[in-house]
Amino acid sequence: MQIARDLFPLIFKKEDLTSEQLIRCELACAIALEAQSLPESGVVRSVDVAQILSKLNVDEETLIATLVSDTNLVNIYTIEMIEARFGASTAELVLGIRKLNQFKEFDVNRRSDDVQNERLRQMLLAMTSDIRIMIVKLAYRVARLRHLKYEDPDVCHQIASETELIFSPLANRLGIAQLKWELEDLSFRYLHEEKYKEIATQLSVKREEREAYIQRTMETLNHLLHSHNIKANISGRPKHIYSIWKKMQRKNLPIDELYDLRAIRIYVDSVKDCYEVLGLIHSRWSYVKQEFDDYIATPKENGYQSIHTVIIGPEGKTVEIQIRTPEMHYNSEYGVAAHWRYKEGGKGVDKSLEKSISNVRQLLENSDDPEVFKEISTELQSQNIFVMTPNNDIITLRQGATPLDFAYNIHTQLGHRCRGAKINGRIKPLSTPLKTGDKVEILTIKNGEPSRNWLNPNLGYLTSSSARNKVRNWFNKQNKEENIQIGEAIYHREVKRLHAESITLKQMLERFHYDNSELFFEDIGKSRINERQLTSAIQRLLKPQSKLESSQKSFTFKTGEFSSPAEENIAYVVGATHLTTHLAPCCQPTSSDEIVGYVTRGRGITVHQKECANILNLNHDDLQRLIEVSWSRQQAEQPDYQIYLHIVAFDRKGLLRDVMVTLSQLNINLIESQTHTDLQERTVEMTLTLEVDNQVVLGDILDYIERIPNIESASISKCQ
Repeated sequence: MQIARDLFPLIFKKEDLTSEQLIRCELACAIALEAQSLPESGVVRSVDVAQILSKLNVDEETLIATLVSDTNLVNIYTIEMIEARFGASTAELVLGIRKLNQFKEFDVNRRSDDVQNERLRQMLLAMTSDIRIMIVKLAYRVARLRHLKYEDPDVCHQIASETELIFSPLANRLGIAQLKWELEDLSFRYLHEEKYKEIATQLSVKREEREAYIQRTMETLNHLLHSHNIKANISGRPKHIYSIWKKMQRKNLPIDELYDLRAIRIYVDSVKDCYEVLGLIHSRWSYVKQEFDDYIATPKENGYQSIHTVIIGPEGKTVEIQIRTPEMHYNSEYGVAAHWRYKEGGKGVDKSLEKSISNVRQLLENSDDPEVFKEISTELQSQNIFVMTPNNDIITLRQGATPLDFAYNIHTQLGHRCRGAKINGRIKPLSTPLKTGDKVEILTIKNGEPSRNWLNPNLGYLTSSSARNKVRNWFNKQNKEENIQIGEAIYHREVKRLHAESITLKQMLERFHYDNSELFFEDIGKSRINERQLTSAIQRLLKPQSKLESSQKSFTFKTGEFSSPAEENIAYVVGATHLTTHLAPCCQPTSSDEIVGYVTRGRGITVHQKECANILNLNHDDLQRLIEVSWSRQQAEQPDYQIYLHIVAFDRKGLLRDVMVTLSQLNINLIESQTHTDLQERTVEMTLTLEVDNQVVLGDILDYIERIPNIESASISKCQ
């Protein structure tokens, strides 16, 4: 433990820690040293990374997570063991660090593809639920580059390419200059060795002369400011080889003609002092007007503040001078100023992700407490996900997207021919929600066709309106006679499933406003009328026969809902009919449409068609603001009612449990159940008495039940 205590002061500041934190930190040091004593499985040791991070003012928890994230410890200390020793939040950090350290999907052969490189940066950020994880990853990369000179040239080139195209821009994007500069210089050294040596040599040849000149100029400035009673700290500003090379490239100038090889920074207490110092300098020396920038009066879009000027100093030599307060300097060096939009142009950036990064910086800017990192653990979130093809191309999709959405995003024909998918090497259902970082392989057949089930929203195959339109278009182009036959088959299947033989075809045609059955069946076959609309309409025609026979009022029934003629085109919130609603102008719903309510901030309840593009494209958070609405006040106030659900299945362990779980998820109450098992045939029949909400579409229940493995069929008896 004594050795661990020797390591402690190199990483932690004892005076900032409680006695409990001291114990945790010493334990982390001991575990990190244990990792160093094991046979090396990785090049970088966590002790080296923690020492890099100790200079960045990160919190004690981040340093602990870094120490115990050593590659050698992955198979020795499980996440559960780390949680038991250090707590759940530290364990989450370690899990995230391990995940990023194991990510090996960069393809050096595609280094010129700016779009793919940007998507990879965004994907890595989206994989990072806590900003500290990415900071640790960048520090790991710095440590990796420091050890690179001992490795094979091909490995050096691979690591340096990754750094130049992915990790340096990420450090820049997060505004962490202390890491960014070293990442840039070290990667430049291995990618452009001759140019690196040439610039380093040119800087070295005249270094003594340049440093002596800067020292004399600093002394002159000190005397000037002191004579005017201005308190200031003055220092020479180091120039990094990569930034010199970039400026040479951008301005097409040799190194001797760059203005800022001789550079000085002046730190003063206030903004007022910044301008007073500027006035004194410009009154003493001439300056290059085109090189003057006042980023205090007009901060860069990224928030960066400083005054830049280039003077013609002593001996007629140019000197770049930057004037700023210590706070401005801290913000630019340690991650609050968002340099990346200025440096990278900000093209193709996920707006939600950009806003999250901005929020993180604002939190950091408004607090000197390193514990603030704990308050922003979920800031770096994106409205998109980033998934990979087998060739490591990155595809951007909306949250909740499935492998089928992925297939249609790549190519329409790939979607049509899709019959399965592998996610991270394992075959998964096509309705599986994808996550950022997943690698997806689509399994196809040669002459595949889309399935009508893909358009059923209850089955969860497609979340993208674009993909759904591609499927609908395919069905629209099929043979008319074939669509009529398929539509008629679908219609009779739904009638049978709902035991709706009492409903005549004429009633259905009137409800959907069709003059002949062929056109009606054709539109079902083309999915212009989807199965959910069909089952909803059948159900609404069944309900008045079974529930409202004694009603003294006359009702007119329309597609999806029903309403009183006097109340047509007025929608009511189910369970709260007193709330005011208004119709959405985007889709202009009428009483013949299926509708849903959306709680609009400051404008009450907006009523949309259920198939409205604005509703279909809502993100996960906004979906929580949808509520049930009805065209009829009576229906909105109508109580629950009972139905019989009849299920035929092949028996297996857990079947009844899965049915109960599904009903619970649908918020449906089970009143009574009867089951009969045929032990010889291994089949089971269930009759369940259910209490359902008036707004529940019975076809939805059947769809969800039939998705359960081993369920052969499901049907609903007449409403009770």
